[in-house]
Amino acid sequence: MPRPLRFVAQPWTPFELTWRCIQGRFLMRPGPEANRRIVGVIGQAMRLYAGDVRLYFAGGTCNHIHVVGAFRDAEAKARWVCHVRTNLSKELGALYDWRGCHWEGRSSDIAILDEATLFERLVYLAGQATKAGLVRRAADWPGVPWIQAVTEGRPLVGVWYDRTRLHRLRMAWAARPTGRRGRRPALADVAETRVVELTPPPMWAESSEGEQRARWREVIEVAEARYPAPGRVLGPAGVLRADPHARPERSKRSPAPAVHASSRAQRVAWWEAYRAFVGAYRAAMQALRAGIEGCGFPPEGCRPVRMAPAPGG
Repeated sequence: MPRPLRFVAQPWTPFELTWRCIQGRFLMRPGPEANRRIVGVIGQAMRLYAGDVRLYFAGGTCNHIHVVGAFRDAEAKARWVCHVRTNLSKELGALYDWRGCHWEGRSSDIAILDEATLFERLVYLAGQATKAGLVRRAADWPGVPWIQAVTEGRPLVGVWYDRTRLHRLRMAWAARPTGRRGRRPALADVAETRVVELTPPPMWAESSEGEQRARWREVIEVAEARYPAPGRVLGPAGVLRADPHARPERSKRSPAPAVHASSRAQRVAWWEAYRAFVGAYRAAMQALRAGIEGCGFPPEGCRPVRMAPAPGG
């Protein structure tokens, strides 16, 4: 079965993005340096695509991450996702000595069609760690403090390593005479601080900051009640001791829905719009292959790479 086309029916439609580690391995295991790198990569992506992305929340465990956000269009979503997935793979792979593919398959991108469903998805993300029996309370998760950021206003500060600049510095260092080289450039020489700023979900956008934090606390309370921790939990210390190369004995996986919505009518309408989009996209591709100039691709999707504008263009 072919992969579905990337489709954003309306600008700024919320999406839930899910990225799972290869073979279910714990390559997203948290830790002080891992947390800084995760925030740094996302912060760099937010800087590159400022104005095209609104990030609401994120959550996950040691072997996957969920992100909820909205995007200007399908191309902005594709570029942002590509940047984050690629650089998370590089940074965490370098940290945990893992070479090769970091992720299992393509990103799972599911549109969220209404505010009630968006609330439910935020609850689901907030309950990931307790549901998996990793910690007793959601705020005890030793990973990136997404929960503290939305409930307490704690800033999300990370580090971005400019590896392109590091390569250039090392090439220049190697070109010098041996006696004049000095210290070999290190990763710390190209470290840059990045801050991730979360956007309030649309249903709370008009509320005051205090009201927004109260709503987020409600999300956490509902998550802990709906996804309680089992009798015994691994605990934050146990999570930090986990082997990043380990994998669970069995993985519980259920098929992902095509779309998140509160009613059948919304899902039916979305499917009708998607089928119309696929028809228009295939017709445009046939015209492009035939050499017809000016073939119009539907704006809800991504144009072929050779026709897509450059980042920032």
